[in-house]
Amino acid sequence: MSEVESIRAWFAYIERARQGYLEAFSKLPAVELSRDRGASYPTLLDIFGHTQGGFYFWMKDCAHFEFPPQEPDSSTPPSLSDVRKDEKYIQAQIRRIMAELTEADLTRTIHREEGQGSTHDCDIPIREVFSHLIEEELQHRGEINALLWQIGVEAPVFDWIDWSHEVGRIRDSSSK
Repeated sequence: MSEVESIRAWFAYIERARQGYLEAFSKLPAVELSRDRGASYPTLLDIFGHTQGGFYFWMKDCAHFEFPPQEPDSSTPPSLSDVRKDEKYIQAQIRRIMAELTEADLTRTIHREEGQGSTHDCDIPIREVFSHLIEEELQHRGEINALLWQIGVEAPVFDWIDWSHEVGRIRDSSSK
C-alpha cells in the first residue's frame, strides 16, 4: 500500500468512526451535550467541534480548491444539528482532497506563522499535517470516550480492525 493509500484509508476510517459519535450524541439529552465537563473544551459538542475546526484549519491549506468556511452562529453554543451540518460539509471536502491527493502533494508545505496554530514560524509538510490530524482525532476521541463512560454511556468505540472488515480490507477466515 502506498503512503497516499494509507492516508486515504485513515481519513475514511476517521469519517466512519465520527458517525458513531454523532449517533451516540443523538441519544443523549441536550443537557448532557451542553454540560461543562471541565475537559479540554467545555462540552462534548465543543470537543467534537474543536476537531472539526482542526480539520478545517489544516485541510483548507492542503486542498487544491477553494474550501470556504461555514458561517457559524457564534452567538449561541453549537447544537447537535449545527455539528452534524458542519461534519457533513467538512467530510465532503476531505473526501475531495483525498481523491485528488498525490505522492507529490505530501512534500508540499503549509506555512504557519507564530500565533497561527504554531508556537513558531515554520513550513509544515502536508504528510506531517495528516499525521497531526490523525493524532488529534484519536486524542480527542479518547477524551470523549472517557467523558461518556463517566456518565454511564457506552462509547461508540469503532476500531481499525472493525472498519477494515466493514469495508472489505480484511476478510473473515471462513470466507476463504
